[in-house]
Amino acid sequence: MNTIKRRRDWASVNLNLGIVGLLGIAMLVIAAFHPLPRSLVIAATVCLVVSLPVMFFTRKTDEYTLSLWSTATNAAFATIIAWLVAAPGIEGFIDGLFGIENGQDFPERGAAAASLFAFFVVFNIKRLTGAF
Repeated sequence: MNTIKRRRDWASVNLNLGIVGLLGIAMLVIAAFHPLPRSLVIAATVCLVVSLPVMFFTRKTDEYTLSLWSTATNAAFATIIAWLVAAPGIEGFIDGLFGIENGQDFPERGAAAASLFAFFVVFNIKRLTGAF
């Protein structure tokens, strides 16, 4: 009788949830611009709520998943900085240059969705292409 227990392969779970998260955030971005059925929006939200914590807690299963996580979080951070600091600065410069300043036209609400989208896109690009 063999009593060896097989360990769960958390790296493959992490990689598969990267795809699930990408599909979830893509559906939410589409839902922001085009009305979708409420059930699809709820399913996309559940995909994100499940995938992000599981990916976070399984990010150190091996060096490969840790490098994917590191690259994706760097991309998400750069997107947040670009969205909240650089883009309004460029908008203010252009508005001042042409004399059309009538308030802030740049929507700051999209920063979270943009950073999540960048996270999942870069995660899956690095996963599919290898190191870059």
